[in-house]
Amino acid sequence: MSTSTGPELAPGKAQRFSDGEAAHISQLREELPLIIEDASKASAVAIIPSIWGVPLLPGDSSIEGQRDLRVDVILHKFLKARNNDIGLARQMLVSTLKWRAEFNVAGILEEEFPEDIFGNVGYIYGQDEQGRPVTYNFYGNLDNKQVFGDLDRFLRWRVQLHERGMSKLDFVDVADMLQVHDYDGVGLFSYDKYARAASKATVQIMSDNYPETLAAKIFANVPGWGETIFNIICRWLSEETKRKFIVVSKASAPRALAERIGEANLPERFRAAGENQTQQQLEMPPSPPAESAIPSATTPDSPPSPQPAHMDHSEDVLGPTSRGSNWSDESSTSEDHAEAPQPKSSRQLPAVVTTAPELEPEPESESLANATAGMRLAEGTAAGELEKEPESRTAQI
Repeated sequence: MSTSTGPELAPGKAQRFSDGEAAHISQLREELPLIIEDASKASAVAIIPSIWGVPLLPGDSSIEGQRDLRVDVILHKFLKARNNDIGLARQMLVSTLKWRAEFNVAGILEEEFPEDIFGNVGYIYGQDEQGRPVTYNFYGNLDNKQVFGDLDRFLRWRVQLHERGMSKLDFVDVADMLQVHDYDGVGLFSYDKYARAASKATVQIMSDNYPETLAAKIFANVPGWGETIFNIICRWLSEETKRKFIVVSKASAPRALAERIGEANLPERFRAAGENQTQQQLEMPPSPPAESAIPSATTPDSPPSPQPAHMDHSEDVLGPTSRGSNWSDESSTSEDHAEAPQPKSSRQLPAVVTTAPELEPEPESESLANATAGMRLAEGTAAGELEKEPESRTAQI
């Protein structure tokens, strides 16, 4: 367990570390004043010394002598992303603080994006059985030039969506998210120049500035030829990142999603409807949800606040594409004007998908076998539907 410099609350589920992890976290934490100073010198814009709404240094509102364990959770993400190398984690944190200031992440939640363009691209809907917020991204039947053609606008929208998800984490019991990428309606020749540029840029931003924020990515309704695209995108991803992927075909998507998320927590289009389910229900994008019922635990770079009370939770890569459209990177999700009413939790269905252990990055994959190393076919599922091996810790980007 991590040590403290004063009284502290009992650690939440996300705040429990081994002695070795706690030692690395303490070392990096001691360097926070210098890290913020270095970021300030490197940035042309004033640095805000907080990440995902959690202040990195004690402030006036902090309880005297109490250690904010949420900071430990965040520092652990940077350490984990750099294999517990203090120097590399420090460098990554400096770079992230600089990027957040220059990209103006602090004000991004207030920005507005055209609903007619991004309304059906993705949104946040509910949470999984472990209390993680779930982001849904839709890549079929998109006008790729319209969605991804203005790359700067798309990237800001994409970062906003991710920040909305991060604001729902308390970093006490829940410290990562789940993403679902839906490829229903995606065409074979959709990966054009707009999609390639968006995909590559998004992967870069997420891997550089949002370490270990995703528990898993589920690629649903993936067509048989999706293997080729998957290989292309995987060239930019580490083996550890690829281990987070769960790929399922259209036939098994409802069952796989229900097992992982809970059927009652799914948008209507992903719920199994037996013989009464129509093709139209499968192909039509879900109507933009109203407002998410998951309380926002934090806001980007908000003022310092004491550690919140524990929440008792139980516990891109085939870029965007469409018929005549393209692949976008990471989760190209509809944004937050489309956050849905939060569903209730449901009973657990038979296991279809499990998570897998993480490995170190490796060079480009030449085949799906390499690109999805460590993944395996789920028993009783169709070929092409892969699941992960159980792992002792979550993997995220």
